[in-house]
Amino acid sequence: MGGGKETPRQKMIGMMYLVLLALLAMNVAKEVLQSFETLGISLRESAKVVSQSNADFAGQIKEAVQKEMEGGNKKNEPLIAMTDTLMSRADNLTAYVQSLIDILGKPEYGNKDPENGSIEKKDENTINMNLFLGIDDAANGGRGNGEAMKLKDALNGYIIWANDFMENTLKDSTKFNMICLEPKDDPSVSSAENKEKTWEYLTFHDVPLIANIALLEKFKSDINTVQTKVLNVIKQRLSNITFKIDSLIAVDAPVSQIVPAGLQFETKLYVSMASNEIKPMFEGPGIKTDPSGNFAIMSIGAQGGFAEGQNEKKQAYSASIKVPKADGTFALLPVKGEFTVRKPEVVITSKSVQNLYRACGNKINIDVPALGDLYNPVISASGGADVIQDPANKKIFTIVPQGKECIVGVTSNTNGQNLKIDDIKYSVIGPPRPSIQLLVNGKVYDGTTPIPRKSTIVLKVVPDKEFMEKLPADARYEVSQITVKVQRGLGAPKTILNQAGSGKDARVGVSLSLGVSLQDDPAGTKIYVEVDKIQRVNFKNQKVEEAFGMTEKIIGAVIN
Repeated sequence: MGGGKETPRQKMIGMMYLVLLALLAMNVAKEVLQSFETLGISLRESAKVVSQSNADFAGQIKEAVQKEMEGGNKKNEPLIAMTDTLMSRADNLTAYVQSLIDILGKPEYGNKDPENGSIEKKDENTINMNLFLGIDDAANGGRGNGEAMKLKDALNGYIIWANDFMENTLKDSTKFNMICLEPKDDPSVSSAENKEKTWEYLTFHDVPLIANIALLEKFKSDINTVQTKVLNVIKQRLSNITFKIDSLIAVDAPVSQIVPAGLQFETKLYVSMASNEIKPMFEGPGIKTDPSGNFAIMSIGAQGGFAEGQNEKKQAYSASIKVPKADGTFALLPVKGEFTVRKPEVVITSKSVQNLYRACGNKINIDVPALGDLYNPVISASGGADVIQDPANKKIFTIVPQGKECIVGVTSNTNGQNLKIDDIKYSVIGPPRPSIQLLVNGKVYDGTTPIPRKSTIVLKVVPDKEFMEKLPADARYEVSQITVKVQRGLGAPKTILNQAGSGKDARVGVSLSLGVSLQDDPAGTKIYVEVDKIQRVNFKNQKVEEAFGMTEKIIGAVIN
């Protein structure tokens, strides 16, 4: 939108405008559109005050020259015509820009509310684009055939005139930069694709109406800034001139009216006046005064602490601006306002987001997108649960609960304070029990048919499928010992094999060899495979015994 050595105020306004456009591209539309309107209103009010201040300033210059002339000194008489020429140029151009703003407020465009001045159709981007680029936006080498070309020529023509006026009429070396820079010459345009576009296309193509209004208000401010600087040079041509400021208005322009808790609320504080000799002093929390001394940025943390069920609350702020007066005293200008603090949303990502498994490593991604890079999570859990943060990713936590319920507390250490964000309640359930399988010669034994006495038998502990998919590191199993007994005739079963299972992965299986032990037994002999203890091995390699009844751990079969 401009280039070269802009004033700090112009840089701030331009930065805010570009940030808001970038946020619009990220679909943060509603709040950003409102921010454009807030920015436009602040710029409009500032332009009114500065315009009136410049008019008063011009009047005081002319009055001082008249007094010199009444005293017989006509040396500075040409300054009256110079001042009138400057004021006429700036005022006519400002009136033209205002006429475009008035058009955008018409019902068929933005539909401006006649009572409160609010624009209803903030996001309208077709009719207003046609106004600036015309129906054929490819005409004139991509400049369109609408008001954009006229506007650029008028704004840059004003700068060309001002530079010529400063050099040849006022004999001053000050140079003003063009208000409308072509993208190829604008260092703020980094995209190679955008560098190829025209100023008209890049500025007005597919841009919401409310953003166009804010930009036009900025142009009025740019016009006033040049006008003020030229007036100061004219004033320097006088041998001695003093002037008074009849009214001062403290202005603050918030970057956004809605701030997530934990982030910084920022507003620009400045005084609507025109004087290089008067430097205001800014006082308040989080105040940083610009090196130029003309404005300050107030940055304060948006406080958390929401009541139950509350998602938004208001937070007030105040500051003061002290402006030195000619008599040595100070004019104290209070600044008061408020903004909306919004409770950030906690986003949980997990394969088992509704319930946590007891004594298991439940891995959860806990994020608060609204805090962005400022999110520095501190997570706690109730009921003696362990909380383990992933060393490679600060948002990933392993929760190991013990009771029937677990409350996960989400806090962020942001801007030097622990900000409580939310409590997430989980039900805690036991892991589903695995099943015990007997494989005979590679096939699952169904318990109904005799098995060959020289069979290869494998006992397996099979995890629940869903549990295995969610928490594979917690779905490992071991058996302490497997006992095989044979019942011959009417006698009590006798042990023929004890097979240790400790240290073996029971999911793969523990092999049992029965051929030699049963080679003399007749067909119809009963055998029993009994598992002594089944243990689940969790992600910490800790063993937790599974609750199986005695009969559940015995599988009977008949040999043939």
